[in-house]
Amino acid sequence: MITDTQIEAFYDTGYVVIPDIFGEPELEIMRSACDRLVVEAAELEGMVIHNGSQFVVERNPTHAEFPVQIKRVVWVGAAEPDLLKLGQSHQLTDIAGRIMDCDRLEHIINQVHFKLPNDGVFFPFHQDSRHRGYGTDNWKDANGRGSYVQIVTAIDRVTMENGPLLFIPGSCRNGHLDLPYDEQHATESPLFNPDDAVAVPMAPGTVAIFGPYTIHGSLPNTSTKSRRVFINGYAYPGANFRQYPGDGAGMLIDAR
Repeated sequence: MITDTQIEAFYDTGYVVIPDIFGEPELEIMRSACDRLVVEAAELEGMVIHNGSQFVVERNPTHAEFPVQIKRVVWVGAAEPDLLKLGQSHQLTDIAGRIMDCDRLEHIINQVHFKLPNDGVFFPFHQDSRHRGYGTDNWKDANGRGSYVQIVTAIDRVTMENGPLLFIPGSCRNGHLDLPYDEQHATESPLFNPDDAVAVPMAPGTVAIFGPYTIHGSLPNTSTKSRRVFINGYAYPGANFRQYPGDGAGMLIDAR
């Protein structure tokens, strides 16, 4: 699923994009699950455990079609078991295992992020190393190369208008920068230049793969089309010491 050249790019540029990892049958499973999750989220508010998953939603009363702003559904496979199966499918785990050169993975992230038309959801520039707990007792860089791989699968077509991922190429080479993070405001830091960001359009079924030190973010969806993505994160065994929310989060699985 991933070549040696792409693995080199992962560690040098910080991200790799690979098309056609999932086909239409898997994408239809993802879309149907997302439709059900939107219905469930409409009855929730705040950070709530529901059906074993953590829903993070805010009321959006000015938006008639989508009355809630769905930030994410965490460990979504508890509420939608087919999404857990896809998150642990060989299409993804083989990639993560080859990048980190390991036969076992701790599956700690299994999420869906929703960007519905004009819902205002965005993610400021950040490093996932902050969320994983680098520099704290929650994390140890067990393989000396970051010990984490995140894979984002495009469920819908990702365009320049509906909130594509933005990457700062080469930022991974600087290690953990302890950047400030506030979901309501853009990240400002002299340690990187947002103007260096590269936007990544993606066809459905395409994946973007990046490491914990890669600075990335995304803008709001200003189009009339949804931009939903399926996110899975895998830790090198022995790296993570945190219990993530959701029934079954943190499963140790085979990589290949």
